[in-house]
Amino acid sequence: MTDIPNRSFPYRWVDMRFGQANYAGDNGQFGPPPGVADANVLAVSWQPAFCETYGYRAGKPECLELSSTSYQAKHLVLHGLWPNASDYGFNYSYCGARKQAHHCSYEPVQLSEPVATKLRQFMPSFAYGSCLERHEWNRHGSCQLLSQDDYFSLALRLNEEVNESTYMRFIQAHIGESVSLADIHKAFDAAFGDGSANKVYFGCSRGALVDMFINLPALLPYDQNLKTLVGDAAESNRSDGCPSMVRISNFYTQGSNQYAGVI
Repeated sequence: MTDIPNRSFPYRWVDMRFGQANYAGDNGQFGPPPGVADANVLAVSWQPAFCETYGYRAGKPECLELSSTSYQAKHLVLHGLWPNASDYGFNYSYCGARKQAHHCSYEPVQLSEPVATKLRQFMPSFAYGSCLERHEWNRHGSCQLLSQDDYFSLALRLNEEVNESTYMRFIQAHIGESVSLADIHKAFDAAFGDGSANKVYFGCSRGALVDMFINLPALLPYDQNLKTLVGDAAESNRSDGCPSMVRISNFYTQGSNQYAGVI
């Protein structure tokens, strides 16, 4: 990677035959430069399905301690807000930050109490000490220019808008049931505009809806609602990772004994 001055995106990959590789930036740290994103992704998760298909057997405390009456058991929770830059593809991450083997190996994030309180509600890993917020800041937050407080505050506001939508009410109405992927698309279109489901990757594991990656534009004004932002976003270039019939996990009423063999 080399620096080509006076360009909108000054960093370029160059064939190694034409120079000596230098993996450190001007600040002596690894990774691409922050602030060159041309799109964003809001990643949210259905916590009961995450726990059922992975978190419970992995011993995640946010799953072991999850109450069936909790907010997290009935709403989509925050995975992260990911700046994307086409020049780097899926490798636009860790901008001036070094990847660590464990989430809790990173330094704690510095948040005001109002933001921290809300993040505990929307990111159960933060509430129970699994340190997803540290990983998300270092991998993705480091690639944008907002402070930690503003970055998480923006992500929380967008997540909350999803949870206040008619789409969320559709998911809640079908907890413990299987619904068609086509109907999930229709519900998202109804909430956020015709064709908006084409801007979302729906990810499943064992037939259960786990993840939603919602495409957003590069600029995310704080006073612009999610429906407008989705309308301005590009369509997803990833095929859905769900079958034609999708299960909306209700981890508790289905019974934890169902998963005892995979713990």
